Amino acid sequence: MLDGLWIVETYDSYGSYPGAAWILLAIGLGLMILAYFMIQLKRKRDTRSKDEVPGPQEKRESAAQQFVNRMWKEREAVGGKIILVLLIILAIIAFFHLSLALRMLQISIFVGIITFTFFYIMNDEQGDLKEQEEDLRPESHFMQTFMRLIDYRRHPFSLGLLVFLILVLTCLISKGLGVDLSFETGGNPRYVMSLSTSAVLLSGLTFACGLIYTNQHGDFLGIPQKEQGAYRVFQIHFFEIIVCGASFLIWLGLMILS
Repeated sequence: MLDGLWIVETYDSYGSYPGAAWILLAIGLGLMILAYFMIQLKRKRDTRSKDEVPGPQEKRESAAQQFVNRMWKEREAVGGKIILVLLIILAIIAFFHLSLALRMLQISIFVGIITFTFFYIMNDEQGDLKEQEEDLRPESHFMQTFMRLIDYRRHPFSLGLLVFLILVLTCLISKGLGVDLSFETGGNPRYVMSLSTSAVLLSGLTFACGLIYTNQHGDFLGIPQKEQGAYRVFQIHFFEIIVCGASFLIWLGLMILS
């Protein structure tokens, strides 16, 4: 993911990318696919029945889970203090070095998206999961089949990941062919956002889908395995419509104009 962000962000800075960019991208995808198959094998070997999987009322508590729950409940107070301190630091840095402050702001936004996503996915406040499934189940058989295909509790391969890979591969292939596209990484995009901004938002969506899949099927960083609700998956779909749709249309327009 970080390799892909670096590729998109530095598009206008390189005449051609080093071979390590392709290698790191391939390693990242390979590790993701390997982890998916390892989890699938674990599920097949697991002798527990579905009813024995810890639910929202019977899951075991841990110090990590308690910390996540507490931080999520206090997110407004904690987040407000962090943002205030960060803005003061960035203002001081901008007084001496504006470009460095802007770069740090971009990094802070990315870290903020990842941190917020982590606490949102991993906290326990989900409500009645069975009721969510009933309320959000479409009536059409076709739509039920389609929603199962993009249910990220079943797999981590999201639409956000697909569009993100399209952007990254476009950068690598265009540089390899000697074709320069207007990715507008320097700012002032002609569209609602630049493709480098799109890549950051898409990486956040991909991270959220990976967290849902991981916590649905196993423990993570001391946080016990638990069932993820349909409501969270639908929230991700809502953001996918906005972010993936806008990113793909901007990419498509860029391809046509180029």
